[in-house]
Amino acid sequence: MMDSMRNAAKSWVAKVLLGLLALSFGVWGIADVFRGFRAGSLATVGGQEISADQFTRAFNRALQNLSNQTGQALSPDEARKLGVDREVLNGLIRDAALDNQGKGLKLAISEEQILGEVRANPAYQDSQGKFDPRLFNRILEQNGVSWPLFAALQRQDHLRNAITQSVSGGGTASPTLTEAFYRYRNEQRDARYFIVKTQDSEVAEPTEAEIKAEYDNHPATYTAPEYRSFAIMRVGTADVMARVNLSDEELKAGYQKYKADYYSPEKRTFLQISFASVEEAQKAKDRIAAGTDFLAIAKERGITEKDATFSDKTKSDLLDPVIVEAAFKLPEGAVSDPIKGGLATVLVKIVKVAPEHQGSLDEVKANLSNRLKQEKAKDEIDTVYGMVEDGRGAGNSFEDIAKKAAIPFQLLGPSDAEGRGKDGKDLGLPQAAELVKAVFASDVRIDNAPLQTEDGYIWYDVREVVPSAVKPLAAVHDQAKANLMALRVKALALDKAKKLVERAAGGASFDSLAQETGATIKTALGLKRSDATAEFDAGAVDALFSVRPNGFAAALEANGKGARVIQSQPVLLPPYDPKSGEAKAIAKSLEQSAANDLNRAYAAALEAETGVSVNETLWRQIAGTKTP
Repeated sequence: MMDSMRNAAKSWVAKVLLGLLALSFGVWGIADVFRGFRAGSLATVGGQEISADQFTRAFNRALQNLSNQTGQALSPDEARKLGVDREVLNGLIRDAALDNQGKGLKLAISEEQILGEVRANPAYQDSQGKFDPRLFNRILEQNGVSWPLFAALQRQDHLRNAITQSVSGGGTASPTLTEAFYRYRNEQRDARYFIVKTQDSEVAEPTEAEIKAEYDNHPATYTAPEYRSFAIMRVGTADVMARVNLSDEELKAGYQKYKADYYSPEKRTFLQISFASVEEAQKAKDRIAAGTDFLAIAKERGITEKDATFSDKTKSDLLDPVIVEAAFKLPEGAVSDPIKGGLATVLVKIVKVAPEHQGSLDEVKANLSNRLKQEKAKDEIDTVYGMVEDGRGAGNSFEDIAKKAAIPFQLLGPSDAEGRGKDGKDLGLPQAAELVKAVFASDVRIDNAPLQTEDGYIWYDVREVVPSAVKPLAAVHDQAKANLMALRVKALALDKAKKLVERAAGGASFDSLAQETGATIKTALGLKRSDATAEFDAGAVDALFSVRPNGFAAALEANGKGARVIQSQPVLLPPYDPKSGEAKAIAKSLEQSAANDLNRAYAAALEAETGVSVNETLWRQIAGTKTP
């Protein structure tokens, strides 16, 4: 393990020097852990199991976080293509390894310490810097987290951090490296440029021989993908619900089974004001008893009606058991005496009381019936599964089996390997990614195991395979000609620009060169390496910084119909200040990058020592990918 850590300590500097803008995190491989596994778990780390549900929750959280950060909805399939699923699984494995290490070291943290940190956290304090239990409760409620869960998560994070910080804490970034990073990031150039345009008429049209050569030399460009047509039959809850019937006895038995789910505990809406002491709260209570409005006192203390109101709360919704006990004893309209809770001293006014209620069978019959039918549908699906498999075993066609089992049958395709038709449009296939992948892994006249969906099965049968093939030249003649013309126009445009660059570098006036070509000189000021825009794209920015200050460069236009001739002019950077906020942020980023590398190496060593195994079959079902 120490060897791994020493190697990581040596490697991070090299990584930063080779790629100053490299991300500070990465995903390490998990292929070597796809060995034995414990039944029912997705992965095991030592004696600790990681369930499929645990992975799914973590994956969904990661998906939501990415969507929030990018402002765009990200589908599970898109996230998998980015490797998010593997990153999530590796994170769960890493955390489990750290948890095992924490148990081995017998690390612990008290709930009182966690509570103290909550009180001291500015995120939970009011404008006077005092802990605000209303704000804290509201944040927990918004995130769907109870106090016990919050405390457990905090304890888990503290113990993991105690281990990782002991490994990577205390390192500082080199001042020289920090300054180099700063100068690289902030270097600016002004650009003077003009565009040399090129028309199709300036290049010779390709001959038939050249078009034929283009076609022969680039077969992949002119190849139609493989297409497959296939039949499917499927069964799911919605397909069999209509045929499910319930007797009165089944409804009554179901009601007894799920009676607790139709129970609503007592709920209360109340107003709450926090005070620094019991004495202060008692003075406010005396004023209320004398006729002062409860919300008027709240307003005096800078508390809005919205912040003071707790609507429809059950006992389990509230954090402080002392306040719960007092608030749920008061009648509607009453104001409590000062309540000294574990987090604050408060006054409470009960606004509304909704008594507990047990829904009767008649009240919940519609919901209960649907619930029980869904349960029975699972049995019906199993029955249908047996009928289908019996029919397949007897050699019957999908059409006949589906008709006898009364389940949907469809003929689909032709489809390419991406689920698109010959017109390039999405075919809208059910379970598209999994179904197309399975179809293209099969063949005609092959009996395939059904795909399992969330609530049923899809059977598929490949009916026709149209192999991938190079299209006839006649069908792609115009495409091949257009491709050759585009290449020639690009080459001529870049050649024109490079010749002008050579003349400018040789001393020719930049303005005269622009005038000679009939172009207008434009400027782009204060460009950094990351400042690509629609007016000055990434290729132009790269060209601008590829030459020394006051040098000249050429860059193709995105449309291929012209090229830019660029004069790169330096912008004086202000003196580097190592005490500036940006310099400190860069140093912190470099330190974090080093810490991340060390922590990854340490976690990998822990995993190797602890022993990790992943259920390959379950992983492939969940992630929809082959073994990494």
